[in-house]
Amino acid sequence: MAVRSALRNALTDQLAALRRRLIQRGRSSRRDIDDLIQEGFLRLCVYQQERKVPVRDPVAFLVDVVEKVQIDRLRRATISRRIFSDRPVEEVDCADTASLPEQDVEAHQLIARIEKSLASANPRTREAFLMHRFDGMSYVEIAERFSISTRAVTNHIAKALVLIDNELLRE
Repeated sequence: MAVRSALRNALTDQLAALRRRLIQRGRSSRRDIDDLIQEGFLRLCVYQQERKVPVRDPVAFLVDVVEKVQIDRLRRATISRRIFSDRPVEEVDCADTASLPEQDVEAHQLIARIEKSLASANPRTREAFLMHRFDGMSYVEIAERFSISTRAVTNHIAKALVLIDNELLRE
C-alpha cells in the first residue's frame, strides 16, 4: 500500500511538472494539455499490452510520449496553417471578374464534383469539414460538439481533404 501511495505521489508530482513544462513552452493551451497527457497514458497502456512487459520508468515514458505527441500536433497544425487560411470564406475574394464563360462553367462543374465527393463521405467527416471551413469552428469546438478527440477531428478533416484532392487530380 505504501508503494502505491509513493508511486501515486511521484506520478502526481511528475504530471504537475509536465503540465508546467508544457505551459511554459507556450505551445499548448491548458485545455489541450490534459488531452496530451491522456493520449500519453493511452500509448503507455497500449505499449505495455503489446510488449507484455511493464515499462521500467512509466513516468519518464509518459513525459517522453507526451512531448512527442505535442511536437507531432504542432507539426500538423503548422502544415494545416500553411495549406489553409484561417480567414472566413466571406473574407476571401475568390471571384475572378475577368473569367470567361467557359471558365465559369468549369468552375461550377468542379464545385459540383467536389460536393458529390463530399456527399459520399462519412457524414461525420463531411460535417467536421464543413464546420471547420465554412462555419469557422476550431478543431476543439468540433471535437466538443461530436464528443470526440481533436485528433479524430483532424483525421475526419484530412479524409475530406483527400477526397477533394483526389477530385482535383481527376481533371
